[in-house]
Amino acid sequence: MREIEIKLRVKNFDGLREMLNAKNIVLSKNTSQRDIIYLKGENHSDWRKAKKEGTPVRIRYAKGTVVFNLKQERTGETDNIEYETEVKDGEAIHNILSVMGYLPQVEIKKSRQKGKFGDCELCIDEVEGLGSFVEIEKMVHDDTDPEKVREELFTMAESLGLSRDDEEKSGYDTQIFELRNKII
Repeated sequence: MREIEIKLRVKNFDGLREMLNAKNIVLSKNTSQRDIIYLKGENHSDWRKAKKEGTPVRIRYAKGTVVFNLKQERTGETDNIEYETEVKDGEAIHNILSVMGYLPQVEIKKSRQKGKFGDCELCIDEVEGLGSFVEIEKMVHDDTDPEKVREELFTMAESLGLSRDDEEKSGYDTQIFELRNKII
């Protein structure tokens, strides 16, 4: 399956919550998530290139569960082939990855609320060190036109009072890597 999403910085949380309520979009309780992103090798001064050439994997810890995930970029960081599964032992996955040459590169800590918006998932994230975001994502078939889906997602976002001008095209991992390494 392919995940296509848009990510927008949130400037007015009160207005957004009013629009979500008006559209009867119910959000889950806040969930703390800790993601560890792994790439093969250790010296990745060009994170974006390293992500495109290697396939990053993630271990996510949230609500007493551990999820192992792989995302492979298609047309950019918000368009990915995605596979994930819940695993019993995050430490075992970490050890397996280490033996295979994958090393932890970036850690993301965030608080997330989720809701359904039509046939899409809507996430409100407060990301440590980065700020507040809304993601609207849709799972589609691998051969789906990503620009058509992105246009659909932007129409949904605009119906919530959000603006295309607030789009963030980089994943949280890229943003944190670049912040940590002072890359602008």
